[in-house]
Amino acid sequence: MSIKKLLPVVLGAAVSMQVSAANTIEGSLSNDAVKVDVSSDQGTYFLDAGGMYHSDDGKYGYIGAHIEDKDLSQDYPVQIGIGGRLLAVDADLNGDDTGTAVGLGGFYRYTFPQANRFSVYGSAHYAPNVLSFQNIDNMYQAEIRGEYRTLRNALVFIRYGLTNVDLDSYSRDAEMNKSFGIGISATF
Repeated sequence: MSIKKLLPVVLGAAVSMQVSAANTIEGSLSNDAVKVDVSSDQGTYFLDAGGMYHSDDGKYGYIGAHIEDKDLSQDYPVQIGIGGRLLAVDADLNGDDTGTAVGLGGFYRYTFPQANRFSVYGSAHYAPNVLSFQNIDNMYQAEIRGEYRTLRNALVFIRYGLTNVDLDSYSRDAEMNKSFGIGISATF
């Protein structure tokens, strides 16, 4: 399936998830990029979809599913999840720079007990060669952020993220959205 066919499906899934259930929507901006993620919490697992557009580095979209565990018994919840994402990538390098991949990984969020409005979040997903298709040899995504809960159902954050795509046709990897950004997250 080509990137032009898969990207609208990914974005359509993100919009339909927002309409159908209790969700979290988050977005972040940097000077050259916008990133939007939507997730639908189903109790012990959640479904998510999102995408990123960068004015120079290209774009990607994804749909995913993760199982999660939350420790809500204390004043500082810990949230851990593992799962996978189907990613569609267009690295914008003028050639054979598109493809799809299945990334496996997870996330971790820790809220500080003495300052329960502050938390740190990290996530990583990796797609090895066997789970990378079309023009992609392998790829990974990583993100770390500091968060501040402004309301019971909203937070602001500063993030640093990177999506690295190893393409068959290029001697160097495509590094997408390697930058800092600011963002907001709201739960409905």
